[in-house]
Amino acid sequence: MSTQTHTPTTDRRFADPDTLTCPGCGERPVRCTPPGYWQVRDGLPAPLFSHQDATPLCRTRAGAVAEPIETTR
Repeated sequence: MSTQTHTPTTDRRFADPDTLTCPGCGERPVRCTPPGYWQVRDGLPAPLFSHQDATPLCRTRAGAVAEPIETTR
């Protein structure tokens, strides 16, 4: 009986901020800063990205603020 070990690797790469798009409305590029007026409540973290006008990215169907997606032109 042989034992196999598997070492998981994580492919950490950083996305170019100019390729990040709001998945809800498609605005591009998104800002790599939290929304301008965001208030942290109940210990929940603030989103890390926002639209160019400093508003939060569009919400998902579940009501959570979406994370940007990487796209190419």
